[in-house]
Amino acid sequence: MDLLSGLGDVVVVAPASAALFAGLVWLGARREAAAFALAIAAAMALALAAKLAFEACGFVEPQFEIESPSGHAALAAAFWGCVAFVLAGGRPPAGRLALYAAAVLVAVGVAYGRVAIGAHSVAEVVCGLAIGAVATALFVALRGPPRRVPLTSQVLVRASPIVVLLALDLALFTDRWTAEPFIVRLAAAIGLALKLCT
Repeated sequence: MDLLSGLGDVVVVAPASAALFAGLVWLGARREAAAFALAIAAAMALALAAKLAFEACGFVEPQFEIESPSGHAALAAAFWGCVAFVLAGGRPPAGRLALYAAAVLVAVGVAYGRVAIGAHSVAEVVCGLAIGAVATALFVALRGPPRRVPLTSQVLVRASPIVVLLALDLALFTDRWTAEPFIVRLAAAIGLALKLCT
């Protein structure tokens, strides 16, 4: 389950996002690269804002079992959703549908993994998935007309070392570092400073 939920871990998604951004720029898809960067930044910012909002006073919404929306689910939905839309451009409908379905399966798999290991409730991962869906929609709105990304054998060969490094990153560093303690302290400080917790 750790490896599955690791597909939404910031230590995997951040370098993978940097690699995809650089690849899109290298392939001349600058508008898509900019839209992708904005979408991932939006997912991170919205996930952080949601975490801060719920944790400012140690607040738990008992009706929905939300203490801290899942950043893993948000990043997984945003990253893999954007990847699917990038790869789907110019492909036949069946190919596009398969890519979209694969992205949904990965994002839902990450969400399931977070619940299975006890890191989040179902409501928290649903909240994260919604944040990721908003970020993916932002990418689709900003990218311009979809175009086919040329995945030639040369591109795949040049990308293979990056894929190997990302696989090693996933295997070695997933869940070894988390921003959660920092976010909890920051949220408490904001709650006190703004007198939200009285």
